[in-house]
Amino acid sequence: MNSYEDDLRNILKAEFDSGDLRDIGDATGVFELLCKAYPVVGSRIDWTQVADSIEKTEEEPLQLAQFAEFFDQLCSKFCLAGTILYAGDSATDFALESCSLEVMRRALPHLIEIPQHHYFIGPGYSWCMCLTMEGDMAFGFAPL
Repeated sequence: MNSYEDDLRNILKAEFDSGDLRDIGDATGVFELLCKAYPVVGSRIDWTQVADSIEKTEEEPLQLAQFAEFFDQLCSKFCLAGTILYAGDSATDFALESCSLEVMRRALPHLIEIPQHHYFIGPGYSWCMCLTMEGDMAFGFAPL
């Protein structure tokens, strides 16, 4: 466990204690399954190969408010729901599972403050939303 993970556990203590947010172990397994569900280039999803993916790039450095808005808009537009996985690709080692989209949305501002790429993954890897450290945002449904 590292200081980012410790901080998140303290900030989100109520969610962890209630079981609404769970540490499901090392994120490596999540990334392995993500790479099987989506086309990748290097260590990232190749959004150009995901049909109808939605990509947005911010000209300014990472804008946390813009990603929260992006997240909210896409959740509403596509009626996203269910258990959500979260994994970051460097500063944190764990993967998290929330019991609902609403719980993950409450945790979102704390998660995306951490300097790393962020992946929010829908039930069965059916969809993925990503925020990079550079401020690139993307969303797409898994290819069939």
